Order: sequence, then structure tokens, then C-alpha cells
Amino acid sequence: MMESKKANLFVVGAMKAGTTFFTEILSQHPQIYLSPIKEPHYFINSLPKNLYEPSRFFSLENYLANDFPAPLHIAKVEKLDQYQKLFSLASEAHLYRAEASTAYLHAPESAGLIHEYNPNAKIIILLREPLKRAFSHYNMDKGLGRVKMEFETLVKDEIVKYNNGALPWNSYLGMSFYNNAINRYQSFFEDVLVVNFEDLTKNKTGTLNVISKFLNINEFTAANVERTNETKQLRFQKVFYILKQLGLKDYFSKIFSQNFRQRLFRLVSSNTKSELNISEQTQNDLTTIFNNESRG
Repeated sequence: MMESKKANLFVVGAMKAGTTFFTEILSQHPQIYLSPIKEPHYFINSLPKNLYEPSRFFSLENYLANDFPAPLHIAKVEKLDQYQKLFSLASEAHLYRAEASTAYLHAPESAGLIHEYNPNAKIIILLREPLKRAFSHYNMDKGLGRVKMEFETLVKDEIVKYNNGALPWNSYLGMSFYNNAINRYQSFFEDVLVVNFEDLTKNKTGTLNVISKFLNINEFTAANVERTNETKQLRFQKVFYILKQLGLKDYFSKIFSQNFRQRLFRLVSSNTKSELNISEQTQNDLTTIFNNESRG
């Protein structure tokens, strides 16, 4: 395998902490090549369905044969030759070949698998205030028709599982625990940079200067990307939930073009942000849990 074509920069999450926004900025830098599949998730044994459930009509083989390098947000790449193809168009000018699979941060095996592939890789971890991240994750799932329960109901169930030592890593709360995940990457890699989502949005220039020094590349000069993956609130969420459960979403995606689907989504969506509304007791329980997890 040619070292010059190996991925050597991994933005490993957290989910809903600005990784799409961040990788769009990275893609503007002439010394960084971004995988056309932003989240290929090659270095994870099994990607849970609550994080990725492809259309029954999607074929990774067909994408790589016919549509590559068209941008694709997420997939589950299984074979090394498929993964290497994602970086085959990188030139000598690209000092870094990057991808940004958000599940890598919390999947227990990912850090070790990435290290086996490239022990000299650099790691960037994006973090967000834990409860805001969990709530944003929930709003995304609700907008996609994956859940219809209220956030507090789901969180209470996860609190019980947490107290019983049975909380999955891919849960709303589990993906808001950072300390052990960061320690895992730091135990495998020498070059790990932790970036806060809040710093990236409030002081983009200063944060990008830190990143350019970490990567030892020229400073960013075209970093004027606006955030593009704000969670939209669907006006007819119950209808979308029913269609999702009936399995009609896949047929809809197959019949109608991506441009049409995007126009329709904008038509039935609202920019109104959902407000976090939980009881004081639940808030206190979560504060205790997040404080415990921050101490490892």
C-alpha cells in the first residue's frame, strides 16, 4: 500500500459537534484532501442502525463504480481497496488525506484500528457541550422520523441504563461522554488535538490558526464557510415518522432526485429551533452524570 495515498488525518467526532461545518472548511485548504464520502466508517466493526441505516436501494459498489467522486455524506465501507479508492485522487500537493467519521470517537475499537492502519496519523476531536450535543442529536433523529418520543422520556430511560451499567456507547448520552474516548486516542496517537465547537463558532479565525499550527500547514485564507447542517424542524413530524416506519422513505429517495428532495425538505421544514425543556430533577441527574464522566 502506498504511504502517500494513506489517510493521515482523522476528524473523529463528536456527532453533532460541527464536523460537517469543519470539514467543509478543511476542504478549502489546498494542502488537505477530503474523502468524497465524509463519513466512510471503515474503522468500526459494526455501525449501529440508529446511526446509519442505508436505503435498500443504495449500493456502495455502484457508487464507487459509477458515481465516485460525487460527494456522499455517510456510508459503511467494508473493504480496504474501497477505502483506499476514496483517497486515490489526492495529489502530491495534499499533505493530508482526511475523513471525518463521527462514530469513531465512541466506538471502542476505532482508535486501535486506525492506529493499525496508520500509527502516524493526526487526530482532531471536536467536542460540544454534552447536553446540547445530545439534544441536537435527538432533534436530528426526530426530524428524520427515527423517533417520536419526547427527549426527556428517552433521557430518563438512558439514565436508568447508565445507573445499571448498561448504557450503549451509541446512545444520546453515551455519545456525549468524552473523557474516556479522548484518553483512548491519546494512548494510541502522539498528535491529538481537541477543539470545542463553541470556540470554532465564536472564534473561527483563532481556532483555525491553532489547527494550521497543529497540522504544520499554511494558514487558512478562505475559511468563510457558513454552517450548513443546522437541524431543521419538520412541520409534519408524525407523518414522516409513519412513512419511515412503513419503509416508504427508501422508495421516495429512489423515485425522486436529490434536488427535488432537498426542495421538498426546505418546503416542509422550519428554521424554528426546538427548545430544551426538561424537569429540574432530570437536569440535576444529567449534571451529576456529565460531571462524573468528565472526571473519567
